[in-house]
Amino acid sequence: MRFSLYLKIVVAIIAVIFLMSFIVKPEQSVESKFRSSIIIATDSLLSSIDQLYENCSSKNFNRDLAKTQLANCRVNYKMIEAFVIYYFPGEALILNRPVVPSLAEDDEVSTVVPFSGFQFIEFLLFNDSLPTSKKELRKICKESYLIVKGLESSFNEFSFDERSLWEASQLQLIRQSLLGLADFETPESKNSRVETIASLTGISDLLLSCYASDSNSEKISSIIKLKSFISKANSYLLSHSPVNHFDFYTFYNSYYNDLSDQLLYCRDLFLDNQNLYQTTAVNLQVRSVFDPSAFNSYFFVPGKKTNSTKELIDLGRTLFFDPALSANNLRACASCHQAKKAFTDGLPVSQSFEPGRFLSRNAPTIINSVLQRKLFHDGRAFTFEDQAGRVMSNPLEMHNDFSAVAEKLVASEEYRKLFYSVFYPNEDTLISSRSILLAIAEYERSLIGMNSRFDKSISGRFDELSNDEKAGFNIFMGKAQCGSCHFLPLFNGLLPPNYVETEWESIGVPERSNSSIKKLDSDIGRYGIIPVEIFKHSFKTPTLRNIALTAPYMHNGAFNTLDDVIDFYDRGGGKALGYVVENQTLSDRPLNLSTKEKFQLKSFLESLTDTIGLTTIPSSLPLFNDNPNLINRPIGGDY
Repeated sequence: MRFSLYLKIVVAIIAVIFLMSFIVKPEQSVESKFRSSIIIATDSLLSSIDQLYENCSSKNFNRDLAKTQLANCRVNYKMIEAFVIYYFPGEALILNRPVVPSLAEDDEVSTVVPFSGFQFIEFLLFNDSLPTSKKELRKICKESYLIVKGLESSFNEFSFDERSLWEASQLQLIRQSLLGLADFETPESKNSRVETIASLTGISDLLLSCYASDSNSEKISSIIKLKSFISKANSYLLSHSPVNHFDFYTFYNSYYNDLSDQLLYCRDLFLDNQNLYQTTAVNLQVRSVFDPSAFNSYFFVPGKKTNSTKELIDLGRTLFFDPALSANNLRACASCHQAKKAFTDGLPVSQSFEPGRFLSRNAPTIINSVLQRKLFHDGRAFTFEDQAGRVMSNPLEMHNDFSAVAEKLVASEEYRKLFYSVFYPNEDTLISSRSILLAIAEYERSLIGMNSRFDKSISGRFDELSNDEKAGFNIFMGKAQCGSCHFLPLFNGLLPPNYVETEWESIGVPERSNSSIKKLDSDIGRYGIIPVEIFKHSFKTPTLRNIALTAPYMHNGAFNTLDDVIDFYDRGGGKALGYVVENQTLSDRPLNLSTKEKFQLKSFLESLTDTIGLTTIPSSLPLFNDNPNLINRPIGGDY
């Protein structure tokens, strides 16, 4: 019943905006046409916020009506969100900030940002455990109204170029399809399908309003075809059941890919196939975000100046597997990042430099680790050079430093030749701390595996998934709510579509999962790097790619099997199991997954395996003729 009401609202709004978008002068430029249309749509948003504010200010406040009015606000916002976020990201964040504690800046001196915007209003309206504060609602509504009023003025004054209109549209398609559709923004109202319809319609109508009078028939046909693809996608969204049973797989496979491809075609056509420079994490020149080359890996590498070469990567691989880098010539990077285990070590916590002793955490996979912003479980490193340097100098890991390593490697004529050939004709071809770090980092950055059976199937290239695996993906995105933290298609905590912001989660990981004592793991996680309460016991959301190869699970290996992990989430995390978790970010409500659903979810997760071409190890290591301790050193280390 509620969905039917929301549907009527969104259809009415779309019809009005669509008709009004054509009230432009034929002789106007694309920029002028866009400005006229976006201001009309912004007026609709202002009006809907005003209605909600009046209700919240009334003595006869009606909560159910407020929920409907909020839905109206969000639909109006989704119609223009693509361009609000692109041009005015600060204002967009205030308007639609997730109800998750966060800092103004990612450091220990920042203050926690107050909640604001539509998502916080939803939280207040739907959360019956807390009495709704009309005063708080009025305050947030007024703040939102003023932000949008300011946007209206900004749209009047701002300069819009055609390239940015298309790029904003492409990013919005990714944002709404991967985040919005999974109810990331609407966890209570579950209005994701209605909002996705509004978002897609807003893209097509605003673009159509810009180019409706174009004299080029091919261009007009391409926009009409785009609108047709959007209409088909919207019809599918309308005709299917609620989100817990929504067929995400079919939507992405049969609708999203074609829509994304057509949007790219239109962009190239209208921009006359300009050789556009890449400024985004996602490569907007490929068919869809599920393409194997959908990510610009160098976007994630700050300050990179050296081009990658096969020779540099090969040198880095050799160094990675060489125990000569450790103080005792027995441990290599590959000791803890073993190729056959997707570059993990298969231990609950990793082996220390001193045999028989262990670290406090295990080694995460380094496959696809270039596609993230922070390294280590607690995110304390930003680059592979920094990460490798920390491991090298840690007395509990490699117990060495790169200056000592460089001095050691210089004694090998074979290494000297390798470094010279790789770094020539650069001025500095010597073995140095810098060149060693650069080579290892470049090898690690080359380990990208985005072509699993899931990727081949979801992109429409092949159909390699079973019905159970497809059903498991739908459970992942819907009922199990996994996709609201492990974001597609990286399946880690980097937020689409910009892939800059890292999610930190406190889920209540136990010290030991099989213990009768209900004790939270003592590791304080991110709090040890940034001592702010919201980060206590929180960790970076890891990738789920290759998860079938990376047991045991969690930073401390608390769970031996995927079944254990699924059961933990199904029951509501540590808090639901009786552990004392003061700031659990995971909902403690049980998922109520059936035995069959758990099997299907696990089957899907196992389809994310892709290590092809990544696990090659050196056939031999460079010789040290004058050092007997290094003559017979094992490839990959001794322990």
